[in-house]
Amino acid sequence: MSEQQQWKHERPSWCPHGDCEFLRRAQDALCGGHLPASIPHDGDANTHRLCFRADGTVFDLQVNHGDLWWLRRVCDALDGRHTADYRP
Repeated sequence: MSEQQQWKHERPSWCPHGDCEFLRRAQDALCGGHLPASIPHDGDANTHRLCFRADGTVFDLQVNHGDLWWLRRVCDALDGRHTADYRP
């Protein structure tokens, strides 16, 4: 990526989920948003979606707050941070 290239804070063109309420984008490989409606899943409800783009394929991951906390724990192990220590 050149220093002059900037990623706009908007849903990327490759994201196929126009029904989500867009929240955040990271470069041209990740976006996230609110699902239009909660989806029951394993005794909880998924409320958000993460989309990862790799090699032209979009991987759609529907998550809830518990899933996000566990994802933070895994990321903390990878980068040595402690973001998952805070739990509202």
